Amino acid sequence: MTNAPKPGHNITQHIVDVLGRRIVAGEMAPGKTFLFEQDLIDEFGASRNAVREAVKTLAGKNLVVSARKKGTSVRPPEDWNLLDPQMIDWMIADKSTNKGLIKALSELRQIIEPEAAALAAQRATSTQILRLFECYEQMAGNTRNMEKSVHWDAEFHSVLLEASGNPLLRSLAKAVEKLLRSNFALFTGANQGYIRNIPDHLWIAEAIRDRDPELARQRARDLLTKNERDIEELQRTLDEVALPET
Repeated sequence: MTNAPKPGHNITQHIVDVLGRRIVAGEMAPGKTFLFEQDLIDEFGASRNAVREAVKTLAGKNLVVSARKKGTSVRPPEDWNLLDPQMIDWMIADKSTNKGLIKALSELRQIIEPEAAALAAQRATSTQILRLFECYEQMAGNTRNMEKSVHWDAEFHSVLLEASGNPLLRSLAKAVEKLLRSNFALFTGANQGYIRNIPDHLWIAEAIRDRDPELARQRARDLLTKNERDIEELQRTLDEVALPET
């Protein structure tokens, strides 16, 4: 891995990116790896302030912890902030973690999205309902353009969480949207699942418009069940999945 910053990255961002990817990939063992300030200054040719800011950023993601006179050590994976967007990028890009993260996403969606749909049927504003239909129409109108269709698919689910009216679910929207985009890039594009499941989004939007919480809940479950089957089928048939650039 090169120590030259990527275009548009300052040295602090670059240090965060390099060390973050190393930690996620398991190259730096939790509890045993110590990052000493002078070593990082020497490796990256960075100033002391840049290194300290990078370590502070990594600590904010719960990846590392600093102790006086002991340097900085890597925290165990169970402490990591997995909903941090940059963490998601690193884990999706690493083959040792991406499948586990996609499985965890599928389980998370099964837990929260049907209930979010039911809440949206009770609480969504007229603007949010119109937005759901707009997302569906954009998906249906871009079936020959996977990138655009997937963009609007992810946007649909983001709007759905926001329409629940629950501030905690809304706070998950950005992280779930990023995970969904990675999910689509990894799996649904390979067997055009993004096309087959488009009508399900219309049915969810209609149930929310009709203020029918139980129907909205069931239709969200039906969509997620189809998605789960698509992923399981592809994981059985594909030896290796091409990863998106992050």
